[in-house]
Amino acid sequence: MDRIFAICSNKSSDTVGRVAMLLWCIWQNRNDKLWNDNVQMPRQIGRHAFDTWNDWYSVHKLQSNNVSGTAEADLVMWEKPALDWVKCNVDVAFVSGSGRTSMGLCSRDNSGHFMAGMTQWQQTVISSVEGEA
Repeated sequence: MDRIFAICSNKSSDTVGRVAMLLWCIWQNRNDKLWNDNVQMPRQIGRHAFDTWNDWYSVHKLQSNNVSGTAEADLVMWEKPALDWVKCNVDVAFVSGSGRTSMGLCSRDNSGHFMAGMTQWQQTVISSVEGEA
């Protein structure tokens, strides 16, 4: 870990972001192997990291260019579930023209503690209505 910090210490935030995304994709591949016996080739992991970083960067840049005086009252905040209940938040994303849909979910208890989560790419295109259902 010290080596990674040393490599990134004098790099631009873009480079550090790319390194972080690559490490996250490697970790995700490790979990996919462990839990689903599904392994991607290193080139696939690298390509996924590159594409994901570019998507994130494009959205982040677009959002920072469109910053407005949004009042805090307009922000949506996570609400905890009732005692002894678990809340599962799900979201989907559609990669236009790629034929791919991604999904992520996160389960938390009434204290907000993480319990379980997952992400998944699907080689299918579903409508936003289906994805948000």
